[in-house]
This record gives sequence, structure tokens and C-alpha cells, in this order.
Amino acid sequence: SSGINAEYGVEDLITLFLSVIIHEVCLAFALGLKLFVDKHTLRQFITSLSIFVISCPVGIVIGMAVVQNFTDVTLTKVVFVLKALATGTFIQVTFLEIVAPEFAHRHINQLYKMAMLTFGLIFISIVMYLIHDMPVTDFCKSFVTKPLEPATGL
Repeated sequence: SSGINAEYGVEDLITLFLSVIIHEVCLAFALGLKLFVDKHTLRQFITSLSIFVISCPVGIVIGMAVVQNFTDVTLTKVVFVLKALATGTFIQVTFLEIVAPEFAHRHINQLYKMAMLTFGLIFISIVMYLIHDMPVTDFCKSFVTKPLEPATGL
């Protein structure tokens, strides 16, 4: 590979960088909150957050090594396995560690919880359907609006 700059523009790299940063901030907040609520010791807290902080750059380096050192056929297979692993992890965390404990608490109406879960699934499905052919940069640009023009003739 001749380098990432040859394949992608600066805007693409900025979009990727911001996406990773926003994702990691959300994860860090959720992890910190979970560790706090579960009343972990300071040592456990620091150890967990240190592992979390190190994992993202290590994952990026591994990803770069995979992309640069494998043929197209092998790369396709590796990407397939990694996506399957990520999907499985996402499903496990979502349904066993987030959704299941929420439904265990009976102090809030279960029907309301199920309705909100269904609404969220439908909403995300519609958004994904609408943007499935749109490149990521175009999707991100669609959220950026022009600066407001000064009002005239009032």
C-alpha cells in the first residue's frame, strides 16, 4: 500500500479521527460510570481504564499491520473474521450486559421499556437503510449546516 494519504483525503481522515474520538469518549464515560456504580477499588478502576486506554491505539496498529501485510484475499478473510467477532461482542454486550439488567428492574413499566427498545431498533434500521449507499463523509457532511445568514428586511 502506498500510504493512507494516497487513498483518502484529509477530510476522510478528519472524519475517521473524530468518529474514533467520539466513540472512545462515550465508551470511556460508560466504563467509568459502570466501575463507579459497581464500587470497584481505586486500583481496579485505574487498571481497567489503563487497559481501555491502551487497547484503542493497539487495535489501530494491528489494523494497519493487517491492511499493509496481507494480500487482498487474505485481507478479506481477516476482515470477515474480525467483523464477525466485533458483531458477536456487540450483541453479547448489548443484550446480556445492558438490556437484560434493565428488564430485571421491575420499578419501571416493562411494556414501556420494550416499546423504547423496539422504537430504537426501528429508528436505527431506517437510518441505516437511508444511508447505506452514502459514503461516510457525505453522511457526516449532511449534518453540517451553513452559518446563519443575517436577517434582512425585518
